[in-house]
Amino acid sequence: MKIIYSFLIFLSLSSVYAQDVTFTSQSVSGGNGNIGVVDLNGDYLDDLLTPSSSNLQIQYQTATGFDLVNIPVSAANNPNWSVCAGDYDANGINDIMFGGGSGVSFLKANSDGSNFTLDNESEMFIFSQRTNFVDINNDGHLDAFVCHDVDPNVYFLNDGNGGFLDEIQGGLGDTATGNNYGSLWFDYDNDGDTDLYISKCVVGSNNTADPNRRNQLHRNNGNGTFTEVAAEAGLDTNTQSWSSAVGDFDNDGDMDLVIADQHVNEIGTRFMINNGDGTFDDITGGTLFENLDGAIDIVTFDFNNDGFLDIYSQFNTELLLNNGDMTFTANSSQIQGGGAVGDLNNDGFLDIFSNGVVRINDGNDNNWFKLNLEGVESNINGIGAIITIQGDFGTQVRNVRSGEGFDDMHSLNPHFGLGAATTIDLLTIEWPSGTLDTIENVTSNQTLFVQEGAFVLGIEDIQNNIDFSIFPVPAENSLNISIPNYTLKGTATILDITGKATQVPVLNNTVDVVALSPGVYFLQIETVNNETLVKKFTKK
Repeated sequence: MKIIYSFLIFLSLSSVYAQDVTFTSQSVSGGNGNIGVVDLNGDYLDDLLTPSSSNLQIQYQTATGFDLVNIPVSAANNPNWSVCAGDYDANGINDIMFGGGSGVSFLKANSDGSNFTLDNESEMFIFSQRTNFVDINNDGHLDAFVCHDVDPNVYFLNDGNGGFLDEIQGGLGDTATGNNYGSLWFDYDNDGDTDLYISKCVVGSNNTADPNRRNQLHRNNGNGTFTEVAAEAGLDTNTQSWSSAVGDFDNDGDMDLVIADQHVNEIGTRFMINNGDGTFDDITGGTLFENLDGAIDIVTFDFNNDGFLDIYSQFNTELLLNNGDMTFTANSSQIQGGGAVGDLNNDGFLDIFSNGVVRINDGNDNNWFKLNLEGVESNINGIGAIITIQGDFGTQVRNVRSGEGFDDMHSLNPHFGLGAATTIDLLTIEWPSGTLDTIENVTSNQTLFVQEGAFVLGIEDIQNNIDFSIFPVPAENSLNISIPNYTLKGTATILDITGKATQVPVLNNTVDVVALSPGVYFLQIETVNNETLVKKFTKK
């Protein structure tokens, strides 16, 4: 199911410079090498991960700081090229993948994230670059993908029982010499499934026409197969790319790309705008990227919460702020590139971890919104989900991905900056399974937990201890709402499992469901104080 979203521009095309970001530095243990900022104990709070083949140093985020734990492990492969996290056994705790110079190792978490043990290792030689967890065949289980530097790429399909089948080589990047560095899984053509973009590099090659340097785009055909279409999409650049950043930089509902050139004074970094028809145009000139080369690692997040995605990279200027008019400005205070990004004090502003330092975002007056996802039919992390929000700020889109940039692991919690907006008019989550969750009138500055096809509950509602129930379930003719001490608005919304919404009147805390066909539905109600609540019910 695909929704066409309107695009609203709120900034003129004159130079409107973005608000600067400042950070307060805090020294911590670890943070060298390839690292992670990701939840590792199932509470959705981003933790600090500094891994090696013999030890996982994890600093679990708490309300007052971090709790440091060292967990001995034994892995044949170091995470010296990349580290990745995702819950491939679906026990509620993220597992870890090491990408090493000769293979990959999988470390499985126990039931509470207090221990990780070696689960599996590749049998074939793999010179690993970027690693990803992604549901390649869309069966509801996370698979593992590995960029191979000297041979065709390798992936591991989930066996559905918490492990992996034998590795498969080829089919998703078949260059005989490899040269695969950065892999990004996202939906470039808005057809509802996850495609693959590969940044490629040939070490020592100064031949700009070398076909082994040509970046690749593998379109998901929706039937378990992929077709390489970079040339027809306009993305077959020959930049020496170790990584690229993908995001909706112009807030028009589709994914754009910044392809970083690791070489200096050659082809150069390219800024590619998505035309919405499966093709991209090069709009690099005048954006600031035409003068920026040499980056190995590049990712995109909204650091100042103004509603536009910024760039964090290893360019000479490491933090580039989106002006909202497809140009970027260097942040006045620069920080060292190459760290992992997440919300390390749970305040809605994104922070950075690198080289023994946590840089806590000082924040500003802009508003924000975050999601915690739990897939049911889809993989439990919701990796591959497409999240769209609409409001006074226009339209913003995020794809959930495990494995951004070149080597580090970044937060899996989708994050949005909202600027001055205090309400999201419409939130939609398109899960990989095809299920669509739709929520209206979501307030800013909160984190929502969304379970696929089951319920949506805001953290503010938990804190307010709102007692909300519906009966009888299963319902036949009417559904009664019990919500003591709260007054409901006069209309509610009933959604079916495809996301189709029907407005119904609320009379004496009762809604009429007699016309509904038998099946599973969701009742969304709203109080006069604008608290939005959702519960699942079955119609006989």
